[in-house]
Amino acid sequence: MDKKQRIILTMLELVVEQGVHATPMSQVAKEAGVAVGTIYHYFKNKEQIIEEIYSMICQDFGTVLMANVPKEDTFEKQYRVMWLNLYNYFLGNPLAFKFMEFVGVPPIINSEIRLKSVMHFNTIRDTFLSAILKKEVRDVHVRLILQMSMGNVISATRLKFKKELPMTNVQIEDAIKMSWDSIKI
Repeated sequence: MDKKQRIILTMLELVVEQGVHATPMSQVAKEAGVAVGTIYHYFKNKEQIIEEIYSMICQDFGTVLMANVPKEDTFEKQYRVMWLNLYNYFLGNPLAFKFMEFVGVPPIINSEIRLKSVMHFNTIRDTFLSAILKKEVRDVHVRLILQMSMGNVISATRLKFKKELPMTNVQIEDAIKMSWDSIKI
């Protein structure tokens, strides 16, 4: 792993554990095994590192969500794959999940940075828009339908991480069905 990657990963770990404001650059440098000046060689400030982490996670979401989605199948089956893709991504990347929960929100991530990351979700948006136009799901604003359906994945992940539910296969299937039922026509 190169120095820039170590800085990013260390910042991610520390920010999730301590919060943005409680993570000084000196600690990031020490734990990444680099000099403070090295951090400033790659980044202007802490905010730029946070923004890069946010962008990287958004890019992952956009790629992971659409992985192995059956193009020629019903939207319901595509939706199920997208739901499971995101859920499994979160389980496999708890730091990314926690970062987005606690850091990847306003005011830490401003609207300009959020808008720059929208491009990573174009395929997802287009897939949902197509389903709306084909009358496979409710005819509501695409942002609302995405937020409501993917919010279900986030809630299920929270239940699992907080050990409030084990999220067995039956519970996962129940969550997918409830999520689907909330958007289908």
